[in-house]
Amino acid sequence: MTEFQIRTIIDSLEVKLRKLVMAYTELKDQLKESQKEKELLKKKIIEIEKENLDLQKKLNEQSKNFKKSDKFTKIVTNNLKNAGDPAELKEKIDEYILEIDKCISQLSV
Repeated sequence: MTEFQIRTIIDSLEVKLRKLVMAYTELKDQLKESQKEKELLKKKIIEIEKENLDLQKKLNEQSKNFKKSDKFTKIVTNNLKNAGDPAELKEKIDEYILEIDKCISQLSV
């Protein structure tokens, strides 16, 4: 091999090595960006899971309250059937309205 051929091979290897180093650096930067994005997505998932848990709790509370109001409706229906004349019925309804007003005022505080 001549000195010129050796020099050409070395130059060729040097160019290939520079390209490899540039590709490595580019891939390393992409990996860092991907890791940052992954961490951000993990944080978003945690936030969404917390929000989901809060919504689940609210749903459970509302479901319990709905069941209570359903029971209240049954109680009122049964009591109204027992009320004979319209005057008694009006009195019962007024009592219920006062009770409901008290409950609303307690919830507002």
